Amino acid sequence: MKQISMLFGILCLTFSMYGQGTTTGSVTGRVTDLMGEVLPGATVTATHVPSGTVVGTTANDEGYYRLENLRIGGPYTLKASYTGYGETAVEGIEIRVGETQKYDFKLLDQATELTTVEVVASASNTGKSAGASTQISTEAIDRLPTLNRDIDDYLRLTPQSSGYSEGTTFGGINNRYNAIYIDGAVNNDVFGLASSGTNGGQTGISPFSIDIIDQFQVALSPYDVSLGGFAGAAINAVTKSGTNQLQGTAYYFIQNEGMVGKTNQQLIDRTPAEDKPAKVADFTKSTYGASLGGPIIKDKLFFFTNVEIQHDETPAPFNFGTYTGNDTQDSLNMLTDFLKNTYNYDPGSYTDLGDKLDGTKFFGKLDWNLSTNHRLTIRHNYTKAEQYDLTPNATNRINFYNTGIYFPSTTNTSAIELNSQFGTNTSNNLILGFTSVRDDRDPAGSDFPYVIIEDGGSNTIRIGSEEFSTANKLDQNIFTITDNFKIFKGAHTFTLGTHNEFYSIYNLFIGQNYGTYRYTSIGSFMNPQQIAKEYDRAYSLVDDITGDGSAAAADFNAMQLGIYAQDEWNVNDRLSLMGGVRLDMPVITDDPAIDANFNTVSLPKMQAQYEIANNVEGGKAPDGQLMVAPRLGFTYELNQEKHSRLRGGLGIFNSRIPFVWPGAMFNTNGLVQGRVDETNSGEPIYFRPDVNNQYTNANFVVPSGDVNLFVKDFKYPQVFRGNLGLDLKLFAGIETTIEGIYTKTLNNVVYTNINSDLTNPKHWTGVPDERTVYTRKAIDATYGSVYVGSNTKEGNTYSISLSLARRFDFGLYTSLAFAYGDANALNEGTSSQNSSQWRGQMTQSLGRNNPVYGRSDFANGTRLMGIVSQSIHWGGNKNLATTISLFYDGTAGSPYSYVIGGNSGRNINNDLGSTSANRALVWVPADASQIHLVDFTNSKGEVITAATQWEQLNAFIEADAYLSDHRGQYAEKNSNFMPFTSFLDLSIRQDLGLMMGQNTHKVQLSLDVFNVLNLVNSDWGVRYSVPGDFNNFYLYDFTGYESDGTTPKFNFTYGDKTGKDAFNISDYSSRWQMRVGLRYLFN
Repeated sequence: MKQISMLFGILCLTFSMYGQGTTTGSVTGRVTDLMGEVLPGATVTATHVPSGTVVGTTANDEGYYRLENLRIGGPYTLKASYTGYGETAVEGIEIRVGETQKYDFKLLDQATELTTVEVVASASNTGKSAGASTQISTEAIDRLPTLNRDIDDYLRLTPQSSGYSEGTTFGGINNRYNAIYIDGAVNNDVFGLASSGTNGGQTGISPFSIDIIDQFQVALSPYDVSLGGFAGAAINAVTKSGTNQLQGTAYYFIQNEGMVGKTNQQLIDRTPAEDKPAKVADFTKSTYGASLGGPIIKDKLFFFTNVEIQHDETPAPFNFGTYTGNDTQDSLNMLTDFLKNTYNYDPGSYTDLGDKLDGTKFFGKLDWNLSTNHRLTIRHNYTKAEQYDLTPNATNRINFYNTGIYFPSTTNTSAIELNSQFGTNTSNNLILGFTSVRDDRDPAGSDFPYVIIEDGGSNTIRIGSEEFSTANKLDQNIFTITDNFKIFKGAHTFTLGTHNEFYSIYNLFIGQNYGTYRYTSIGSFMNPQQIAKEYDRAYSLVDDITGDGSAAAADFNAMQLGIYAQDEWNVNDRLSLMGGVRLDMPVITDDPAIDANFNTVSLPKMQAQYEIANNVEGGKAPDGQLMVAPRLGFTYELNQEKHSRLRGGLGIFNSRIPFVWPGAMFNTNGLVQGRVDETNSGEPIYFRPDVNNQYTNANFVVPSGDVNLFVKDFKYPQVFRGNLGLDLKLFAGIETTIEGIYTKTLNNVVYTNINSDLTNPKHWTGVPDERTVYTRKAIDATYGSVYVGSNTKEGNTYSISLSLARRFDFGLYTSLAFAYGDANALNEGTSSQNSSQWRGQMTQSLGRNNPVYGRSDFANGTRLMGIVSQSIHWGGNKNLATTISLFYDGTAGSPYSYVIGGNSGRNINNDLGSTSANRALVWVPADASQIHLVDFTNSKGEVITAATQWEQLNAFIEADAYLSDHRGQYAEKNSNFMPFTSFLDLSIRQDLGLMMGQNTHKVQLSLDVFNVLNLVNSDWGVRYSVPGDFNNFYLYDFTGYESDGTTPKFNFTYGDKTGKDAFNISDYSSRWQMRVGLRYLFN
């Protein structure tokens, strides 16, 4: 396979090559006379007015012309001329990234004065190519309300988008499967630790300053095979360039505690009567920077540069009255005193937690018109972040300050792009990119073991060093070489290209390296003679180092190679076709280590119980799989004058995979890291405060610990996708788009722990829910869990959307979009650890090795989005203007599952492996006989009887349409969507400018307000969250077994809450927030 990979690499380099992300646009059309006779050899030129850049060509024998690699933006003037005919020009053309615009010329057959046509800008954000896409212009970037100046503030303009964790998902697909390009070069977090998908994203910093961006394109189904590396969306950002006019800006934005509302009244109504609306703690968020661009040599060489400094403090207000645990603030203060006096350890505060982020960004870019046929661009972006990320408190969890994370991160990314035109029939685009990322994640406070203290039901109190930040470092180097060669022949444009990425990755990750202890109560933890309920720790088998500096790291190389070919055919004046095929081959060029006996002794034992174990081989990375992706798209002009078109297509899209998943083969292989828990320590687990003196496995041998593997023929994520769209211009100039998209999973990831012994299980009794309970034993005790990643074809998504937009002559812009989407999946791939991926698989009766297929975490549900923006030029003066914009976003909320809660309910099936999360879907009881509820005492000392609990649970079920319809059944995965919520954001821009000679000097005052509805009424603008973890609603708690060891006991702890009242209310995001800014501009 390695030889095949090498041959494939050589083959790739024989092609002329193309960049994955598009940085330019193009213009095509036909030149004829008034009778329709073609004019071969007619001259066509496009002039970028701001820079004076001229690109030209001549029409071929069939009258067709094509101008490739045009700098985006404008305005452009397009001219056509032919000897003996009058010259015709089209002015005001704005080139949009990744799109081909069509302009046909009919020249007069006698010399006349120049005929000029003015182009009117489109109001719609919808892309004009065959696939579904959204174009986000400079105007939209300037007008849209934003608090964080982050890419996600603008990606929400895509109707099929929704927020997930710290990123944006599109069309119901994992946001880790998006591709992000800046000026055509890869800018993904290719290792995949950041849920935002961006380099440095773990710190919360945006990968670049929004001030450097000219346009965004979000492509969901581009049938251009040159776009690849995604199964979700391709996000293409193109940066600004200098022009012949020297222009610049300096800006300052600020937010503080006076610009945030008090506690939402609905949240206050849930807390003790003495509570009153509270302000957030003092904080300051500030961003300031400057940009400058202009000519170095007029019409020839241009520069653009930006520097930006960011100092953010983000409060995380928490009302202790919403905490559902048994302990009081006095108990927590007693715990703090105990830690200080006994271990000389200060855990920090558990109130007024907040994040801090300091960032520095620098961007520089040169554009050089080498000649009329060749243009060179060189750019570099530097982003440095330093974050203190403190875990916020929740209704079921108290976190002390030191459970937070200290995270420095530095990213450097460079790109060189050469656009060339060779004669009139060929062009080329070459992009070379290099990115380096240096992440070093550490605990926020002094070193201390991580301690989890149970506090009734599913409630916990947490202190100590964050358990997954104890030995965590990542270095990435990514080199890309990409190129595209195009041949123009008649009505055809042929493309031959390749895209290649080469990775060098170092990752040190030893989770729970300081030791993670679990106790049943504060008193239990404070008793030095008390044995811990649970203990977990990973440690190095190759040295004695705890924390950073250990040699127990993954260090490997990989590459992703791709070649493709396609034809764009203008069949006639109305119909255009685009068809092509793409071949991708991802290859990990190194193999992990493995013990010699694993394949010959351990694996055969596992193969006896797991069929999938026959498709794995320890010590070997998956074979490189050739992934074929054919695509076909079309556009058909229904009415060219009214800009009405039918478009669509179908094709296969190959995605990257977060390399953190296969990368774990190199440091979780039984030879590099060992594991210990309370069952194999060989001695009672008493608390040890010294992180360098923690427990190890009693049988401290090599090999030991967990093993991560992938099947031999593992394929990276791949989907089939089709869309059909209709673009219309209705009455009164309303631009309308109707879009339907369907996606079918061809390959996704799913996990099996093949060392979990399936023999001699027992089953629940006394209730119709007869779940299987295993022995939590290993098939081969040499190892702990052996997680195998394999492929599944189960999964699909669909979405339908309707978008309306209208631009008025008097400065008013309006748009309205409706979208509905749903998605199904077996495993969502939301974590960075294979053990967590397996742990997150939803189960009904048979445990995590038998995950349930159902609605995906990324399902969009219903979304309604609207924009109203009005610009007023006072006295007709553009330098004295007011722009007011409103952005409405109404969503059905995230999908969620009803699962069994309780600290004892984390491993209902008693699986071997990482089981510290509640993922067992509930049985919906038809009546009281189908659930064994038992009395419990609440935090007020009141005894809540089983009969009372049933009345309350029954009322809850009746109030929930899904649960009431599924009595006597297991609940399905993500059966419900959270309550529909409405949010309104406001931006105001006030320009005060004047002309001084040939230059304009302007001051802009800005105001951005998020959640305006809460500013209008303190009851409005509520954002809900699920009472559980992630999107898992803890419906009732498992508390243990009766004396027979098989009859389960449960508590229902929500009291009389039903419907919305049972959801948590997010404190900070349910308040209005405001930001003010000052900007100086000159040009």
